[in-house]
Amino acid sequence: RLSRTRVIIMTKSRYRKLIFFIACVALLYLSLMITLQWIIGGHIPLSNGYETLQFIGWTVLSFALFASSKYQPLLPFGIFLCGVAMLVAYLSERNPQITPLLPVLNSPLLSIHVALIMASYSLFALTMLNSVACLINRSSIAIKKAAIAGRVMIYPAVFLLAAGIIVGSIWANVSWGRYWGWDPKEVWALITMLIYSLPLHTTSLKLFKKPRFFHIFAIVAFLSVLIT
Repeated sequence: RLSRTRVIIMTKSRYRKLIFFIACVALLYLSLMITLQWIIGGHIPLSNGYETLQFIGWTVLSFALFASSKYQPLLPFGIFLCGVAMLVAYLSERNPQITPLLPVLNSPLLSIHVALIMASYSLFALTMLNSVACLINRSSIAIKKAAIAGRVMIYPAVFLLAAGIIVGSIWANVSWGRYWGWDPKEVWALITMLIYSLPLHTTSLKLFKKPRFFHIFAIVAFLSVLIT
């Protein structure tokens, strides 16, 4: 039994090292690609769908690496989400071209707005995948730990989304002469922020103190991100 336990521990250690190595290589590759696109294009590469998905992959992988020391399962989740984002990016635009920006898009406010919004969506995606895995696992200890990790991720995610909406409204006023126009993107970004604000109020909404309810909420709430 002792020898079997040692073999299992050694296998898990090697698996974790391999996952960490893959994540580091993928992050270095994405960092290099984003840097080269920035240098060649002369602007932050966040102007089209391909570049946005690429940034989502970079963000989710960066956060997963940063948080994996405290909560190990986030690292394989981050690799998976990064892979999905890059797969969708390549399928939608297999030969992406670096072109000059339109004058209305050539604004640092737009880049900041997109970066904040995409960072928040990346955290929401990690929270969702974390909840799915825990409900499949059904271990009470794992469910409680995952709920704590999920709550920790939702706080900065809601803050980033709110900041992104504010910066976006300022950019809209500079570019279009209005702060808010009630178009579908604006409305659903606001709806997403309000939905994900609910778990932050555990004193008033005591249901969110229950780990299983929190995980179910995190999965269902991600539909608002997809709609947005």
